[in-house]
Amino acid sequence: MKISNDTLKLINKLPKEKRDKVETVVRRHVAACYKNGFPPENLDRVYIEAVEIVDLESLHPEPVVEEVRDWEPARRYDQYVSPKAA
Repeated sequence: MKISNDTLKLINKLPKEKRDKVETVVRRHVAACYKNGFPPENLDRVYIEAVEIVDLESLHPEPVVEEVRDWEPARRYDQYVSPKAA
């Protein structure tokens, strides 16, 4: 698997933190390819898309929803009454 010089320059220009995130995305992609039984074909495209994914995730991070509940929902359990008893 070879990477073109342009892609290598793009990767080397990235800050270390961003480069680590890109490498993580690429490693996951390559592992998924091998898991499904085929080798990854175009790593240049994978790296470029990984950079785009990391950029988008930094612009629009996943919201963290913390559910703080100090109350319990009201529950009511009716007792079964057979038709004969009613």
